[in-house]
Amino acid sequence: MARTESQPKPKPKARSTVRDQKDTLKVLGVLKVATATQILHLVRPHLTDNKVIRNALLDLQAAGEVVSEGNTAGPAGRFGAPDRTGEPSQKLWGLTPAGLDAAAKQLGRAPEDMGGRARGAGRGGAPHAMGVNATIIAFTRGGVGDIAAWRTEVPHALAGTGKANVRADAVLRAKEAGLPLLMVEVDRNTEPVERVADKLAAYAACYRRRVADPAVPWTSRRAGEEGVPYWQTLYPDTNLPGWPPLAFVFTGAGDRALTNRMESLAELTREHWAADHRRYEGGDGYFDFTGKVPLVLTTLELLQQHGPQGPVWRRVAQERGQYEPLLTALTDTRTKAAWDHRRRQRHAADQARREAEQAAREAEQRARLQRWAQEEAAEAQAVTAAACATPDCSIPVNEPADLYVEEGGVAVPPEDGVHCWACRQNQAARNRGLRGALRGLRRQRDSTGRE
Repeated sequence: MARTESQPKPKPKARSTVRDQKDTLKVLGVLKVATATQILHLVRPHLTDNKVIRNALLDLQAAGEVVSEGNTAGPAGRFGAPDRTGEPSQKLWGLTPAGLDAAAKQLGRAPEDMGGRARGAGRGGAPHAMGVNATIIAFTRGGVGDIAAWRTEVPHALAGTGKANVRADAVLRAKEAGLPLLMVEVDRNTEPVERVADKLAAYAACYRRRVADPAVPWTSRRAGEEGVPYWQTLYPDTNLPGWPPLAFVFTGAGDRALTNRMESLAELTREHWAADHRRYEGGDGYFDFTGKVPLVLTTLELLQQHGPQGPVWRRVAQERGQYEPLLTALTDTRTKAAWDHRRRQRHAADQARREAEQAAREAEQRARLQRWAQEEAAEAQAVTAAACATPDCSIPVNEPADLYVEEGGVAVPPEDGVHCWACRQNQAARNRGLRGALRGLRRQRDSTGRE
């Protein structure tokens, strides 16, 4: 049937690829509400024009899987409003029930893990969701995780019954980036800081909660068993040394106001993050972070400017005040492991010092014994060299003659360096006796010859 001039021209079908549509569904499945530019930053960061994403959204809208319910200006401003200031507003897109199911398939998640659709959030401009989206974009553009590593608006029950829960703005699981689990909260400076502190306290309560181990059959459970931490049943295989870390991203005010807000939050929540300081051995000790929330703070401006791996995070803990990269900020300092290492080093140094002192004492003793042995050998050699040559005589060669012998007029032969005075005297006496005997024999021989 021919078209009349009064009939509107049919809109041409948008041209988008299946890949563009799938990636768009993934992003909306995580963020729930987003602009085409935000989707572009997450799945096509190399492009500057969001036309490919807008085409994909239009095709998905025609298929009944996405819907646009508002724009970033909210009810206070519309496109072309004469009094509108600031950045141009953009359409906000969300999922339909059919789109939520399609997104779950693309993300490989169960329907119960997808959460709600944030229905109607776009009508008010979704300022909080825009802050969360900007935070996630800053992380992914900084090389930490992709869109599939995130979940938003994730409830964590505070009790086994009732609806009390702490709802995380975003949850990141990027083990390959060193972040097996990170809870993220975005604060837009729209509520008293005391309410923000209450939410941190709710996180601590959630982390403390324990439930029966789901891996143990109920028939094998014993009454009074503590069970396992509830959060570990939601996020297994994290291998975290303590509680999951919590990151707060502040925006919505000037630098000074946000700094004051961060300091106020730290003061109000000290009981939940301050480690127990245990001192030993001359004042040295460690910080015990058991049962404490690893808390890091930054601003959205710093995060967007330097990325999550830049020096933008402040760890709220003792002796930590400077801004650090995220992984550095989340690393505990003055830990028990470090203290144990220092203690082993001290004990090893003490042991080495004691062994060195013992070795020095033993070396000194050996030197002393050697000196004594040398002195004794020298004395023995001196005694042996001056000993009398007469067998069985113990009188030294140079020993003075007996006083009584000299006073009695008995002559002692002079020293000969070989015999003692007594042996010289005895030898002299024997010599005299022998000479007398020889003279007698000579006289006898002479007399016989004369006869």
